[in-house]
Amino acid sequence: MSESTDFHHLYEASLGGDGVTMVPAMALALDTHFGGLQHWRDAFTALVQAGQDGAGYALLVFRPGAGALCVLRAANPAALVDGDLPILALDCSAPDSVNHFLAHIDWAPVYARYAEAVQVAGEPFGAGQDAVETSACLLDVRRAGVYQQAASVIPGAQWRDPAAVGTWAAELPRDRAVLVYCVYGHEVGRVTALRLRAMGVDARYLQGGIDGWIAAGQPTCARPEAR
Repeated sequence: MSESTDFHHLYEASLGGDGVTMVPAMALALDTHFGGLQHWRDAFTALVQAGQDGAGYALLVFRPGAGALCVLRAANPAALVDGDLPILALDCSAPDSVNHFLAHIDWAPVYARYAEAVQVAGEPFGAGQDAVETSACLLDVRRAGVYQQAASVIPGAQWRDPAAVGTWAAELPRDRAVLVYCVYGHEVGRVTALRLRAMGVDARYLQGGIDGWIAAGQPTCARPEAR
């Protein structure tokens, strides 16, 4: 059995969809790291076309140390670096054109692999509810659409768009603790904390998110725009 077998299985598991349908959290990930689905498609297509011999695999990977999604080519799993975790693969030697592949991606299992990778990578940086009182900076990083529909926030929190973390991270202190929260403490909060940590911010995410906070009977206040 060749070393590329796992990549080929991943290639087969990446197909079966319409190439477009995905949960909002997967769309947010592509927005955050590539500027949206079309920009990701452009980057992935350029990666495939850059290979002259048609060998190896074009991959979408999650890089835990950077908290980022990246595209790259690799011949086999041994060629991966930095703990890269592949979540989608195209066999560059397959007869399918890249356009055919992109049109038939099943984003549901891709998202499941992404969510699992983020959960594992982010686990060491979770914080309990007592951290809300001790953190110097509290950020609400729920997706824009979710935040706009929310009635309440944790007192003292400021909203920041998780899709634009690269633009506002520079405003944060490097010498004080930063706590971010999303709805449930899943991939949005975790990947935001990972990205901030890669930029030198002492960031953690709130375990259980604001949903767990409310369930525990902790105080909230009206969302600023809703007051």
